[in-house]
Amino acid sequence: MRRILLLFTTLAMTSTMLLAQDALAEQQPGTLFAYPLAPDTCSTLESRCNYIITHFWENYDISKPITDEAAFETTFRDFVDFFRYSHRNIVLSVVRDLVNKAQSNTANLQKIGEVAERALYGTEAEYWSDEVYVAFAKPLAASKKLPRELRNHYAEQLARINAVQLGATLDLEYTGTDGAKHRLSELPAAKTYILLFVDDDTDSTIGRLRLSTDVALNSLIASGEVSFLCLCTNKYNADWATAAAGYAENWTVGCGDNLVRTLDLRAFPCCYILDENRTIVNKALSVEGLMSAVNPMYR
Repeated sequence: MRRILLLFTTLAMTSTMLLAQDALAEQQPGTLFAYPLAPDTCSTLESRCNYIITHFWENYDISKPITDEAAFETTFRDFVDFFRYSHRNIVLSVVRDLVNKAQSNTANLQKIGEVAERALYGTEAEYWSDEVYVAFAKPLAASKKLPRELRNHYAEQLARINAVQLGATLDLEYTGTDGAKHRLSELPAAKTYILLFVDDDTDSTIGRLRLSTDVALNSLIASGEVSFLCLCTNKYNADWATAAAGYAENWTVGCGDNLVRTLDLRAFPCCYILDENRTIVNKALSVEGLMSAVNPMYR
């Protein structure tokens, strides 16, 4: 499936591209059904993908029990793969329609939520999209058919996503290695603020080492263009403060056990990039993603 999508993105409307799309009309191993084939009147990549996602589930009864969960997840992930090439409004409309149809079968509704989380939000996601995931999570959080704890799970995710949307201004509080309370806004002014989040349960040593020894990043910090803040998601204690003293000397280091509950931190280490006004311009980046953004060598 991903090979076909690669052809879609690298080729114009050629016979090779049409042959690639023809393969969609044949059921692929491990999927639930053959995918729809866009007519020749759809002359662009976007129009073809719009057609495919609009008609994707037409021959599948989502009200019936899902008997092959592995095939359902593979099929769902292929469905999501088309989103990145489709029109935003079409994607959101298709998501609403799918969730509405699944309301008739609580088990299927729950399964859609689980797979959507893995495909669009979690650490296994190949395509992260807050807007699309919210389109799934919002009706799930409001659905009286789902258990309360599951509704709360989606509601808490929505709250974290909404609190740190791209374009939002961030000014969080943390505890410094001195044991005192500090705020992000107290850091020296810079063109860019980089926030690195780490936690006790994930070994971030290699990621921290890569960032602390990166020549380009260190040059930006030394020039005052970048202010770097490393935050651990644990409660302050003396042992942590002693260990944190060994972090890079040109970093500001702090901690806070409320960070996981209030911020959108999906995997650790997790990086945010803010502009000079502390406006979020990128979030939930891996160390590799951050280094690629900072250093052209890694792009």
